[in-house]
Amino acid sequence: MIKKALLFVLFFSLAAAAQAIGPVVTIPQINYDYSHVPQDSTFEHTYMIYNGGGGVLKLGAVKTSCKCITASIDKNTLTPTDSARLMVTYTNTGKSSGIDNFVSIRTNDDNNPDVRIYITRKVPTNAPTLSSMPIDTLGGTTNAPVIYFPNTQHNFGVMKQGDIVSYTFKYFNKGNSVLHIRDIQTSCGCTAAAVKAKDTAPGKEGEIRVQFDSTGKIGKLVRQITVMSNDPKNTFEQLKIYADVQEHK
Repeated sequence: MIKKALLFVLFFSLAAAAQAIGPVVTIPQINYDYSHVPQDSTFEHTYMIYNGGGGVLKLGAVKTSCKCITASIDKNTLTPTDSARLMVTYTNTGKSSGIDNFVSIRTNDDNNPDVRIYITRKVPTNAPTLSSMPIDTLGGTTNAPVIYFPNTQHNFGVMKQGDIVSYTFKYFNKGNSVLHIRDIQTSCGCTAAAVKAKDTAPGKEGEIRVQFDSTGKIGKLVRQITVMSNDPKNTFEQLKIYADVQEHK
């Protein structure tokens, strides 16, 4: 009876401690280089937002600093370790100053009540970095998984508009525990990515198949694939594909 009572007290003490930490807004990729976006073209990108604290994170109003930017969030309330997607569309009109354009989000994180995500060609040197993405507790890095991509880029070269091409990125788990792929995000609806198996045992190989649809696209293009995993030192890995899409005649 005493043992049960002690466990009961311990449980609620831990819960109270977690709540005392409060919500913590975490964005692994808060600054993004849009310099590759040609003038008079539009680029779409998805940012992941995590709650790395112990309380419920509330995301409020989303505002943009320029008419060339639109942004929306798919979820406004995040429990601990939960995530939301911020979808941003940027149109390069050639008139942006290069340092002032951003998306701002109101939060109930006391340390970051107004988060700014810079999405233009030049990021201010004093821009904040929210890189403390929540990770699995694995008893230290000794027993942690380690994701390794021998190749993080692929160039499809010249292709005809309307062609659909694919490429498989291989990765290895060089750690000592199971590697888990949390999520995969692409920077454009024209690009799809799927992992063969979300869990990869130590020493084993995994695959991520990427497909690019050039319908309605033209010119030299770059698309990004963000792979999120439970590797504590490399929680998100960025893959890139390139293509030179020629008009179909």
